[in-house]
Amino acid sequence: MKRLTFLAAALIGALVIAPSTLAFAQKKPATADPWAGTWKMDLAKTKLHNPAPKEETVTSSGSAGDTVKYSISGTAADGTPINESYDGKADGKPYPFIANGQKVADISYHRDSDHQYSSHGSGADGSTSTGTVTLSKDGKVLTVQEHVKGSQGEFDQTIVYNKQ
Repeated sequence: MKRLTFLAAALIGALVIAPSTLAFAQKKPATADPWAGTWKMDLAKTKLHNPAPKEETVTSSGSAGDTVKYSISGTAADGTPINESYDGKADGKPYPFIANGQKVADISYHRDSDHQYSSHGSGADGSTSTGTVTLSKDGKVLTVQEHVKGSQGEFDQTIVYNKQ
């Protein structure tokens, strides 16, 4: 389950790249940016290879420069708590992804456009992921599409988050 969560988190981190970049460029507070805020997983629209968490919330906030910072909380399918975070930069270099206080992966981010980011992740278990996160034009929905290679094979998945 940690591997699955890392893979989803690899793309969710893009949520916080746009607030910092756009807020700096537009001289507006990060909270005015559509990428910043609280996002809840839409279980009805999400298609995962493994069982989906019972619930999951991503909290992102903008900051100056190219900083990427977010946290993920929730409850896994087996009832265990989800407590994860990332604090890095959007410079294409990998930075650690932390789950329950332990590094479980390295993730790098790249901004493709105002409404899309891409990421590459490498899990401690040897798994890899590539994908995109796309913000809807109305700023209310994030759609994460990723391709995963790992011990369970190779597969695609889609994760949908609604802004709260």
